[in-house]
Amino acid sequence: MGMGWNIFRRQTLILLFFYLAGFPLFAGMSHLQTIRADHSTSPGAVTGSFTGAVKYRNTPERTEHYLAKVWSSTLPADSRIDYYLEHFSKGDGLAYLNRCLTRAEPFIPFIAERLEAQGMPPEILYLPVIESAFRVDALSRSGAAGMWQFMMNSIEPYDISVNAWQDDRRDFWKSTEAALHKLNYNYRKTGDWYLALAAYNCGLGKVTRTVASSGISDYWELSEKNLLPRETRNYIPKLAAVTILSNSKGSYGLPLHWGARTFWEKIPIEKSVDIRRIAQKAGIDKNLFLTAHNELNYAVTPPASSGYELKVPSAMRDQILKILEEESDLLEFKRYKIQSGDTLSELAEWYRIPISMVREYNPGVSSRYLRIGQILLVPLIHDDIPERKGVMISDMTESWTGRYTILEGDSLWGISRQYNLSPEELAAGNSLPLNAVIKPGMILSVPHSEGERFEN
Repeated sequence: MGMGWNIFRRQTLILLFFYLAGFPLFAGMSHLQTIRADHSTSPGAVTGSFTGAVKYRNTPERTEHYLAKVWSSTLPADSRIDYYLEHFSKGDGLAYLNRCLTRAEPFIPFIAERLEAQGMPPEILYLPVIESAFRVDALSRSGAAGMWQFMMNSIEPYDISVNAWQDDRRDFWKSTEAALHKLNYNYRKTGDWYLALAAYNCGLGKVTRTVASSGISDYWELSEKNLLPRETRNYIPKLAAVTILSNSKGSYGLPLHWGARTFWEKIPIEKSVDIRRIAQKAGIDKNLFLTAHNELNYAVTPPASSGYELKVPSAMRDQILKILEEESDLLEFKRYKIQSGDTLSELAEWYRIPISMVREYNPGVSSRYLRIGQILLVPLIHDDIPERKGVMISDMTESWTGRYTILEGDSLWGISRQYNLSPEELAAGNSLPLNAVIKPGMILSVPHSEGERFEN
């Protein structure tokens, strides 16, 4: 049994994950332990340990196949939940939620599989809606990046790199694993999933200090007493509303099905490749593939020495492996001829690539000892780079079969006009500096053109 069986098994596991009723998602939550039945109230109403009587809503059974229930623990009759249910169920709020869930489609099975494997609350599936609108490229004003919104000062414990080539906070795979690790750690420290989620928002230290100073270990009571930051007080009610509405079987015009489920695998690569070329050759949607590799600062993978791995749809794994093994044109280059005054930093800035990329493909090149006429390989990783006059050698130079004999009074500027070239192109094609002194009798390579003065 090969890859097909593995995919079937994983799909079955996730379907079971979504269908099993009664999964104790938020078992052990502190507020649930304090609730006592009050038989004098109407069915479904109970009192808790809050000041005064607090009614709790009966959450409906799940009506969609994504989660075990719409919300798996008893939720308080909280006005904030009602507010966000109202907000996200119509108008701009509903349109926003619809966009979020559409973006989430490629990643839902991946996240759900890991939540199930770690025995974590399935509601966490929708946390990126709150964190980033399910955008892998999200960047907050405070500098938090990616689907799970990691700050630079919070990545050290995890397998997350940020360098000239990539920002793994935007890697859906690595950031998801890091986020679930962080949430599990919060839960181990607080013993309560609501507090663990609150700590993800405002920091574990803030939550533990608040619990210690107040003597209250119930998220809802802490929120009721305004002991948590405002954003944190709204954080879980917002998540609850999004979860309930996202599992409403299309009652609000939200997606009924996720369509074809995308499962992902990693493939180690031994050379830099252009993500766009892989997608084109494999017939994968380019935008999907670029989104899956959004951590890359360019559409090109880092050097082989980095240990970078492609993330590919499981169904395309064998085809992409074959492309990697057999295709040699997975990265496009231009040949660049150094002119007087050129520096590596200027070239890197012009072509919007790191200097390290120039060095990677030109071993031994020295920014201090660039030679006029020296040829460098420049990876072309952007489609909108204007031609840099005087240095980029057109591939046409290989077909310059004409020879032009310089006469008295000729100049590079005048000769270049005859052949529809720039003076810089003509100079570069003949390994001359732009200010070279040309003398009668010198012969230049030029494009073959009938009627012009040239020698064969």
